[in-house]
Amino acid sequence: MGVPSRDSVTILDVARLARCSITTVSRVLNNSSHKVKEETRRRVLEAIQQLDYRPNALAKSLLSKRTMTIGAVVPDISNPYYAEVVRGIQDTADLEGYTVLIQNTDRLSERLLRGIHILREKNVDGFIFTGGLHGMEGIGELLCELKERTVVIGRLEENLPSVRVDNERASILAVEHLVQKGYRQIAYVSGALHSTTMVDRLSGFRKALKQFSLPEIPGYIQEGTQTLQSGYEAMKRLLSLPKRPEAILFANDQMLFGAMKALSEEGLQVPRDFAVIGFDNVPLCSYFDPTITSIEIPKYELGQAATKILISLIRGESPETPLWFPVRLIERESTGKPKPQTYPKEKGRKHHGKVL
Repeated sequence: MGVPSRDSVTILDVARLARCSITTVSRVLNNSSHKVKEETRRRVLEAIQQLDYRPNALAKSLLSKRTMTIGAVVPDISNPYYAEVVRGIQDTADLEGYTVLIQNTDRLSERLLRGIHILREKNVDGFIFTGGLHGMEGIGELLCELKERTVVIGRLEENLPSVRVDNERASILAVEHLVQKGYRQIAYVSGALHSTTMVDRLSGFRKALKQFSLPEIPGYIQEGTQTLQSGYEAMKRLLSLPKRPEAILFANDQMLFGAMKALSEEGLQVPRDFAVIGFDNVPLCSYFDPTITSIEIPKYELGQAATKILISLIRGESPETPLWFPVRLIERESTGKPKPQTYPKEKGRKHHGKVL
């Protein structure tokens, strides 16, 4: 009997060539706990290699009632923050034999709803949502429907399994750093406030102003949309104020990077004219000139943890959540005092920063 073509090879062909049952082949393929003799296992593996057999994913999903796929929903895949989160999700899923399907929403509710619909059509085993969703019509009810197989990276009003950081505390940490450096007139550029992450970071900023007896000056709080362009535009608005701030906290690094262009166009320099702090500590912070002080969020670890929790849920387990991760401030050149001699540059170690 001739060897069947690759496209027509079935598990039955493997069983025949290995001189064993289909059940035995299945046990070898799935690393079952049922014992299979080493000689038999060797014959099965050799048959699989000889026939170039590839298990049919659809058939496996029908038998196991799982597709071994996870849907990851992200608001902006172009943002390095989310790229690192997704890397943590995918690396962890790979180790567990899962495939990750990604839907990018551009922070639009209609795209979010469509992305969820597409992933449900694909019969994904579970969902991971990144970025705090808040105030988007129809989202809360839909998420509650998916509660048994959903993990959120961030905080939602709905009580869903989650991994989180304390964004309020992170903003307080940033303001405290600026106060210790001698800055008193501090502005804040927020992200869009339909995100609970951005709501919490703004709340933390306001709490910090009260904690350190600092004024909330009219015009010093600007709202962006977490993009480069919105950071550029917010910086232009701050520069147009009659009294400019001394220091600015940005709710993410992307907006800070956009603001740096606005400053450059006006011939202004950091930290000579303004001190700036970002959020997320994306890799580019270490390579800017000057290097950027930023609140470090454990992006990769959040993705890892969310995936582990989701797989536990898929298996019918009950993992404890929310799972909290610490944040820390990485001090670099952008919050140095205006006098250059106060914070001389360190040759050869410019990009490392100091951990506070």
